[in-house]
Amino acid sequence: MLSQREYEDLLWKINNIPSTITGKKRQHLRTTFKKKLHEHELATKYPPFEPLKFEQFFINFRTTDSTLIHLINQIKSTTVFTLDTESIIIPYQPNAPALIQVQIILSESFSYVVLIEMCHLPRAYEHTFTLVKQFFQTLFNADNNIFIWGDISELHNFCSYNLFTYDQLDLCNPINLQDAFKTHWNTQHPHQPTTSASTNYSECICEECLGFQKKKTWSLQNAVAFELSRWLDKRQTTSNFDIGLDPTLYHFNSAEIAHRQSLIRYAVYDCLSMQQIMLKLKLIEHQESNINPSNEIITATLNDLTDMTSNDDQHDLPATDNFEPISPDDIQADSTPKRQQTLSKAERRRIHNRASTLKQRKRYYKTEIIISNIDRRFTIKNIKEIIKSYGVPYSAVNFSTSSTTRKRSVHIGMRNSSQINDYQHRIDHLFTTSHYNRFINDRRTYRSSNKR
Repeated sequence: MLSQREYEDLLWKINNIPSTITGKKRQHLRTTFKKKLHEHELATKYPPFEPLKFEQFFINFRTTDSTLIHLINQIKSTTVFTLDTESIIIPYQPNAPALIQVQIILSESFSYVVLIEMCHLPRAYEHTFTLVKQFFQTLFNADNNIFIWGDISELHNFCSYNLFTYDQLDLCNPINLQDAFKTHWNTQHPHQPTTSASTNYSECICEECLGFQKKKTWSLQNAVAFELSRWLDKRQTTSNFDIGLDPTLYHFNSAEIAHRQSLIRYAVYDCLSMQQIMLKLKLIEHQESNINPSNEIITATLNDLTDMTSNDDQHDLPATDNFEPISPDDIQADSTPKRQQTLSKAERRRIHNRASTLKQRKRYYKTEIIISNIDRRFTIKNIKEIIKSYGVPYSAVNFSTSSTTRKRSVHIGMRNSSQINDYQHRIDHLFTTSHYNRFINDRRTYRSSNKR
């Protein structure tokens, strides 16, 4: 909210825009000032919006296959969803798509909200990318009711990411909640005519008396204010939603994390406020959830290093696109608990050892530095020797190789995450071909000098 002085200053600016500012610039400046004033008035009049219970997930290159399978199965368990998008402003160009928010409404009072970070997706050749496509394929089923504050066409710009097609959007069942709300409001709140003896004119809340133009659509913020009597904070509308919101994507300081939390809150509240409007308008029926949110939620942002070896020998990570495409039936089968199967003692021991190894690998590489396109002649031993000479403490080192370009990357698990930016700056220029040639030449020089 604005202070009294800021509020008075804003009122003065609205009425005293310099005459030298004309045309579209003047109109844009006036609109900006009015939006800021409207935000303050709503924040002063109404308490902040409070969501119903929900669990938050991210979909990006850190998301595990098991999380995506879980989300796909939860989509199958319901038919009611909300969807919203965020784009970023690029001067003199169309807005760039950055974020898709999907709410999976599992019961009247509990839901999942999934944030799909378009600028941080897995590589198209990776198995995880196939699962993300199946996430949308399952969502855009014609039997599903997908509520949007606007039109489904806002997803058209997102088709360039190849997660879904125009045809899939045409075949799904979107419901324009914005239009439905306008119809509801006009039906429930027709204009109340007044006479000279009437004192009820101020109580009329038809669109005209509220100052809304009949041909204009309602903003979600105004709908939340007038229907739910809550203030939906929209101050982050023009923020950079492409920066990576998931706190596990990279190493962030406390200020960066706090900024991302405010963007996340903005993004998820758009969906969660639509849900409450739908309940108020009785557009969705009561349904019970089939999950227990206290202990059935899968963490959505663990780094999936299932195929990474953790010993000191030189190995390549198995190529991730060697997986066969799986069908929705395969997903359902894979996610079904196998408690009914009888396992031998040896099989149980192997499963236990495998699980322990995976946990250890995830711990080693929870914070990592990845250097791409390195010279293939470097060995694990070479790399450990070099990064140690640069004063960089590590927990593990390993390679991965792209199955399409065959370029090699080195993954360096870090012991101290608090200084990862400094460590990355020290070594991110290393392990190129020219570095390898210098490295070998220095070794030869050193050995020949020792022989003298």
